[in-house]
Amino acid sequence: EEDQVLVVKDSGVATVILNRPEKLNALNKNMWTRVGEVFRALNYEEGLRCVVLRGAGDSALGPGADISEFTNERNNSRQGAAYGSLMHSAMLAIRDCRHPVVARIRGLCIGGALELALMCDLRIAGESSKFGVPINKLGLAMAYPEIDALVSLVGPSVALEILYEARVFDAEEAKAKGLLNKVVPDDELDSEVAKTVGRICAGAPLVNQWHK
Repeated sequence: EEDQVLVVKDSGVATVILNRPEKLNALNKNMWTRVGEVFRALNYEEGLRCVVLRGAGDSALGPGADISEFTNERNNSRQGAAYGSLMHSAMLAIRDCRHPVVARIRGLCIGGALELALMCDLRIAGESSKFGVPINKLGLAMAYPEIDALVSLVGPSVALEILYEARVFDAEEAKAKGLLNKVVPDDELDSEVAKTVGRICAGAPLVNQWHK
């Protein structure tokens, strides 16, 4: 199950890949656990200058948590608390990683996947990407660290609009709302991410860490 979250390292850059393309990279319990482990480990790596988070393939960063698992894994308050704590430790591991973290977003970026992207420092998306947090339909509330990250990006009113309306919207609107740093044509996404990462890596790594 380790291969459901891959880490590829190349000259100071670690790319973390949510690798379940047959399910559009929907996050199962194992993946939440692995994301936390991977980012906690990367935090302690001295030679790193930047981390990129992406989904396998070009259809999705992810549709969020794998709700097909909920009947077995999130079916009562005890299970819900355990599942929630796995999600939190994944979110906080990204947020608290001392290296700059860039989210590369193509395709769906919904629910828990958008929450992971919120924990990154920068978000760069292809123009066909889709965003939203349709969790009020599941009877789930967004947890405090994620709400905090959302509000700090878009402000309280837009955050509530996203949560109340629970609709899925496009990359242009996501950028207008403040969720994204850059939107580029899909076929330019990888080169734009590479250029951004290159600029980050050209800076003094300790200064980047101090700014963070």
